[in-house]
Amino acid sequence: MLVTIRPLIDNLYFLKEVSPLISPPYIVGVGTPLLCLVAIFRFKRFVMNDIDKAFSYWSVMLILSSLFLLFYDPFSLLSIEFVLKLSMPVYLYFFLRIFIRDLRDLHGIFQSFLYSAIFIAFLLLYEVLINPISIEDSRGLSRIQGSFGDVVSYGMYVIFTTIIATYFYFSQQHLRSFQARLALIVPVVVLSVVALLNIHHTATYTIFLLLFALFFIFNLQTKNRVFSLALVVVAGIALTLWGGELVQERIAPLVETDLAVYAGEQDSDKLLHGRVGRWRMMLENFSSERVWIQFFGYPLKLDYVFPYIGIGSHNDFIRILFATGVVGLGFYILILVRIFRQASRMGAAQRFLLTALFTALLFYSISVTPTFYAPFMYFTLPIFAYVALPEKLRLLWNGRAY
Repeated sequence: MLVTIRPLIDNLYFLKEVSPLISPPYIVGVGTPLLCLVAIFRFKRFVMNDIDKAFSYWSVMLILSSLFLLFYDPFSLLSIEFVLKLSMPVYLYFFLRIFIRDLRDLHGIFQSFLYSAIFIAFLLLYEVLINPISIEDSRGLSRIQGSFGDVVSYGMYVIFTTIIATYFYFSQQHLRSFQARLALIVPVVVLSVVALLNIHHTATYTIFLLLFALFFIFNLQTKNRVFSLALVVVAGIALTLWGGELVQERIAPLVETDLAVYAGEQDSDKLLHGRVGRWRMMLENFSSERVWIQFFGYPLKLDYVFPYIGIGSHNDFIRILFATGVVGLGFYILILVRIFRQASRMGAAQRFLLTALFTALLFYSISVTPTFYAPFMYFTLPIFAYVALPEKLRLLWNGRAY
């Protein structure tokens, strides 16, 4: 239910300016950990494996950071908000390890994402065809963003639905016809392209193109490989007809500064819309801190460090470094390594899913902070919890072989 209605909740983001008590994101932000903890302590435990242990180590660092934020300013609404966001991967992951028992549960969450995308689709079409709700000007382009907190939210749902639609195409090839599986991909791709042309988000552009390439590569291994070749032909024709205009109007403004840097006309700090300069400044400040702060994170400083541990860093690896220190970042990378290693033991469809997820997670992590966005965690952590299942349970469906 939460996955399904989350886009509506996030579009009421502005209500926090009226009162936190009537803000749906705040209400959900407090209610979710409480309900997760009830489930974690009430229902049957699971046997910890290497992935769970790595997640436990990182969880300790996240909880430690959260506690020190409370020590700094225990009654501040900002402190409480950051504590709930920092600890979000902890309570969500361990709840999902109980909730997800086989492939059916994972597919149920994916189906809920597709239901949630119906609201996104209507919102998108309203903004494009009738009237934009909110516009953000960036690098000479106007981005639509609905009533979301930022334009990244549209981009995430574009990527979620694209991954789910293409994953279902592979996972259901022995259950549904080629035409039936294609019937989901076509509207998803059409609406995604409409969104991409109006949100002007470089990371989402990049990830969408990489997902297209992944789909092509994996589809070459199926009996419908001719479809992959047809896709390339269609894409080639489209680029020939409209590619030049598209690049000139929609892509060039986004990379203009980066090209100027490579040409030696701008300082390297201007790369990635000035993010490189911000990272350099923040990392220099962090490296000058005391050793235990570098090892365990900025919250141990017992000071106002929210710009460093929130979305202000515009890089998830750097944000995690600031929030949990070198030790916490090491544990996070350990989780990613242990999960991705499982890809070689999975079927083609699940291997595609995991590769697509890591493509989105890693590329978004370069310029935004996906682990700080609840919808991204709703999508990522169920897959992590599924991968953490014993190998013999992964291809079960309601207790039977899938």
